Amino acid sequence: MTKKTLFALALMASAILIFNGACKHDPEEMPDPGGNTDCDTLFATYPGTVYPLLDQYCLSCHSGDTPSAGLDFTDYNTVATLAENGSLLGSIRHEAGYVAMPQGTPKLSDCDISKIEIWVRDTTFTEPLPTECDTINVTYPGRVYKTLEKYCLDCHSGASPEAGLDFTDYNTVAAIAESGLLLGTIRQESGFEAMPPSGLKLTDCEIRQIEIWIEDTTFVEPPPPDCDTLFVTYPGTITSILEQFCFSCHSGPSPEAGLDFTDYSTVAYLAENGILMGAIRHEPGFSEMPPSGIMLPDCEISQLEIWIRDTTFSSPPGGIPCDPDTVYFENTILPILQSSCGTIGCHDRATATGRIILTDYTNIMNTGEVVPFNPRESKLYKVMIEEDPDDIMPPPPRSPLTAEQKAAVFDWIAQGALNNYCDEEECDTINVTFSGTIWPVMQNHCFGCHNGANPSGGISIENHEDLVALANNGSLMGTIKHEAGYSAMPKNGMQLSDCKITQTQKWIDDGTPNN
Repeated sequence: MTKKTLFALALMASAILIFNGACKHDPEEMPDPGGNTDCDTLFATYPGTVYPLLDQYCLSCHSGDTPSAGLDFTDYNTVATLAENGSLLGSIRHEAGYVAMPQGTPKLSDCDISKIEIWVRDTTFTEPLPTECDTINVTYPGRVYKTLEKYCLDCHSGASPEAGLDFTDYNTVAAIAESGLLLGTIRQESGFEAMPPSGLKLTDCEIRQIEIWIEDTTFVEPPPPDCDTLFVTYPGTITSILEQFCFSCHSGPSPEAGLDFTDYSTVAYLAENGILMGAIRHEPGFSEMPPSGIMLPDCEISQLEIWIRDTTFSSPPGGIPCDPDTVYFENTILPILQSSCGTIGCHDRATATGRIILTDYTNIMNTGEVVPFNPRESKLYKVMIEEDPDDIMPPPPRSPLTAEQKAAVFDWIAQGALNNYCDEEECDTINVTFSGTIWPVMQNHCFGCHNGANPSGGISIENHEDLVALANNGSLMGTIKHEAGYSAMPKNGMQLSDCKITQTQKWIDDGTPNN
């Protein structure tokens, strides 16, 4: 991220503290925020869910020619920045360190806050583009195809398209988009043939719109022509498929593998972590379903894919309990890779050294050449245990992964390399030690960026003394709590859990002992 962008974000964060005091609403005009038990958190989208809430609670102050504090909430980039840096949720949750919003009115209902939380959680935010660039209403026919028509169809259409690639065919475009070739060529990256070949490059806005379309699209084989893929719903479509193919084993008092498919939470969990599609597609590493060896028809598979693509899944009531014998991708593996590998200049999405991206599950599995259940054949693991300094990852002079981190990656792959997570870990806030509690968190979430000769931001976290200095000046808690005036950490990763933040505060309150 550029210095200008960092400055702009800091300025915007400071503005939050200014605009709240100037913005007042009449409490009598606000609807009662409580009492709603029918909270739809499955279909949380920006235009359909979040923007109407902003319209109801925020736009009276934050819109028009002179929006309060200069923050125009009709501009998606402004809202996205506040969402990404934690200011939006901090304000509407009325958290310590943030000015409660809306001002002078009751807090938003739990349902409305949950919807915004889900949107923030499920959205990949990117560096804001110029306000004249529409990054909200990005569709294939409305944006992407028009860009292709402008730059590409002269060569890639007709009876003999260049390189045999007909860009009037969606399946062709989808295939090269999914493989990474489309972005590699239009970004004119090293190793790709620059497109368009005339030397003219797409604008930043046009490239970003194509990036957004690819990020938000699940590419699937086209369904049969007589297959209804327009009106796919869980009760009307998916339940019927499960009833026909799955209920005979996965229902009743003793369902197979303990998975009751009459329970929506069970189906949603299997859909979200990839197990459902892996099983019905008969992919390597998954138990084939149905177990008879007969695959579902293409239409039913397409309908399931569309339902999963278009659904925002939420955690079941009470959260997903943590199994001490299971290594979870989001809790353990992703922080290690984001901190140590998926960093700027290495394997982040923008740099993609060696065309390897290690910042999200799909790219980690594909570009990291992960073989589920077989870590010793997985490139991701093999480069971690290399002894040759020219091949080991992370490369020198960066510090190698610890034995514990390598073991975690090995166990995760051996357990199937699932896209899994848990959120009910036992939180010990009594027996907090530096070596057993605090330092492992720093190693997994911070050490990859903040070590070596050129640590990120000039901040080194290589030992107890380094961390004590950050604790004493307040920046340690400020960054992990995503407080205003501090850079939210871990960078580009999920915020530390409430448990880890509480444990860190306990260690500081105890005097930052080296125990």
